[in-house]
Parts: sequence; C-alpha cells; structure tokens
Amino acid sequence: MSAGTITLTNNSTAVTGTGTAFSTELAAGDFIVVTVGGVPYTLPVQSVNSNTSLTLVSVYTGPTQSGAAWSAVPRVALSMVTAALVAQSAEALRGLNYDKQNWQQVYSASGSITVKLPDGSTFTGPSWKYLADNMATKTGGAVPIGQGGTGSTTAEGARANLGLGTAAQRDVGTAIGSVMEVGAFGIGGTGSLYATNTMGEAFNYLRTSGSGIYRTDEALQIQEQSLQYSPALFFGASDTYALLTVGYSSGIVSIMANADSGINSGTGYAENVLYGTANTTVDSNGFIKKSSPIIKLFSTGEYETNAEAEGVVVTRRDEGIYHITGCTGLNSDAAWGGIDGGFEIPLDRNKQPLIWLDYEVNADGSVLVKTYHRTHPSAPIFARNEKDGYSDGDPIDIPRDQFVSVRVGMPAESAFNLKQRG
Repeated sequence: MSAGTITLTNNSTAVTGTGTAFSTELAAGDFIVVTVGGVPYTLPVQSVNSNTSLTLVSVYTGPTQSGAAWSAVPRVALSMVTAALVAQSAEALRGLNYDKQNWQQVYSASGSITVKLPDGSTFTGPSWKYLADNMATKTGGAVPIGQGGTGSTTAEGARANLGLGTAAQRDVGTAIGSVMEVGAFGIGGTGSLYATNTMGEAFNYLRTSGSGIYRTDEALQIQEQSLQYSPALFFGASDTYALLTVGYSSGIVSIMANADSGINSGTGYAENVLYGTANTTVDSNGFIKKSSPIIKLFSTGEYETNAEAEGVVVTRRDEGIYHITGCTGLNSDAAWGGIDGGFEIPLDRNKQPLIWLDYEVNADGSVLVKTYHRTHPSAPIFARNEKDGYSDGDPIDIPRDQFVSVRVGMPAESAFNLKQRG
C-alpha cells in the first residue's frame, strides 16, 4: 500500500490526500487503485498537483469516500498486466475456438480425427460417428456373429453358433484325448530316423519312442528283405509290438513282431514277408510261386524279366534252343523243384506237359535251355499232343501262346542288388 489515505468524491476528478506523497509516487499516466465498498477501482491520473492533490482523467463514479487506503500503480506495470490479460484472453478464446472445431469433428467426421488442445498439442483418435457406426449392438446380452461376436453369453452357446465341434475343447498334442496335428507320430510328416544295427536295438528304440512312422538307414533285414531306407509303421498295444515295413524299391511288405519279454531277452521275434506281385510270379499254367530273379521265355526268343532279373539277356540260338546270359546259373529251391528245378513248363488243359526241357549251365554262369516236343501215347487221341512233322523228343520251340519260366541266380553287382544296397 502507498503512504497516507485519500478522499474521493462522487462525480469529481479531484482527489485529495492525507499524509500522501503524490509527487514522488505518481506521475501523469499512472494509476491509483482503491477499494470502496468492497469494489476495486482503477483510476488513471491526468496530473499530479502536489503531494496531497491530483486530478483524474475521468470523474470518479463510485460513492464518496474519505480515509481510503490506496496503491500507486505505475503506468508500465499496468500496461504489462493489461497485456498479460489480453494474451490470456486471446489464449482462452483460441481454446474456445479449438473446442468448437474439435467438437464439430467429433460429431460429424466419419473416421479418424485429430483434435487440437489449447497448448497446441494434438491428439488423434476415432470420431463419435465412427464409434457409433462401428459399435456392436448386443442382442439378449450377446454380440451377434454378424457384428463380430459369438451370438451367445455362454461358451457352449458360442461354440454351437460358430459351428465348433468337440475338437474345439481339446488341446493339440500327442497325449490320449488330444487333437493330433500334422506330423504327429509321423502322419502327414516325414517320419523319424532310427539308427540301429540289429533288430533288438531297433525294437528297444522304437518301443521307447512310441507308435509312429520311422525309417532306418542301417542294413537291417527281415528274412531276405532289406529294411534300409524304407518307410515303416511301428505300433504297440500294452506289452506287444509290431513293425511293418514297405521296401522302398521293391514294394514288398515285411512284418516283425515281439513282446517286452522277447525284446528284453533278445529272442522271440516273429518274422513274416507278405507275398504279392512284387515277390511272386505266375507261371505259364497260372500258378503263383515264390519269386526271385524270373525270366519268361517265349517261342521267338523274346523274353520278360522281373525287377530282380534286370540285366539278363536271352537269345534264340536255334529251334528249341535259348541262351540266357547275365546270370549266375539257376536259383532253385523246393518251391521250384529243388536242385534240378528252377523251371516251369506249359501244360495242356489236362495238366499234361506240352514239352520236354533240358538245360546246361555254362562255366560263365549262362544257361542254355533246350525244349523238345512231348507226346502222350497212352492218352486219348485228343490229348496225345501229336503235331505234324514232330515226333516225341524232337527239338521244338516253346508253344507260341505260352512261355517257360526260368528262375536264375544274379551276380552281386546286378542292378537290383546294387539298388538294395543303396
């Protein structure tokens, strides 16, 4: 507060002071601030007459008051205050304008909007219209499927509405009751490798690993069939197990089975090789026999081989004489007549042989097959196999509509054997 007190007269520009120092505290253009009746007045000074007398720019409009405390406010200070008030007012007005613009966007824009705050910062987000247009509306407490919901307030109802079956409640995995994924147990995948040198090691590994699809790169065999590089299905039930392998190059199916007791003791392995077109042949009389390297000889010297006899060549040397090269002699067993077997000759409808057959095995392993006419003089006339120009035992070609099957041995380096060794 400034020194002394002042007296103000309603509707007068004159101000008198008591104990005041107007001459030192005020100058023309300054202001005096006084509160009269609880109302503040800011009064501009036109002139300072003395330490106790001054004249206002305009008449005082308040009630007459004497002994009022007052404050001198320099013109510069009040100008600064006024400028600050103007700036604050302008800022407030800008804020109001921003608010109007912002609310306009909030209610009318269709997508994302950017609102501006009074301090000049911005905020980007969805408009009210966008929210209203994209708001999901519940029906019976649930968001409909068409609006991205499930149409139900319960998990069971949601699954039913979405067409989810019982698998939706199962975990993915290999445990019992789980949903299998592609590749589980090798199904739909590439299978697993197992590296073992004996069948005992193989079964020990497989029963620990569990059912699935496997393959070994080792030279394991079931009977004469190689399991090397071939896909296999291993499965078990309780304490018994089976391994079913399909030869990758032969297509032959081999089965090995055992139980825990046999696996633990290294005994009791049951072996079985299934017969099919890959390991049997049909002879000229329509009978199925165990196959190995088989050649079918026809009358003209033409021939057919199975996969195991690949590389064999047949040449017709003369009537009833056929030379087989690329083999290592005959490969006969009991199923083909024993040591002197290895051949199947054509029969007539009465199951009587149509030819005699002889052979020679040369030092180089090639086989010379000789065929002769064969009659049956004790048979009825229609069954004697008599042919003009030929007597019993004369050299003759194999009957044109039939063939002779020959089972031969093959060298270790044959195409088939090399393929089996990988």
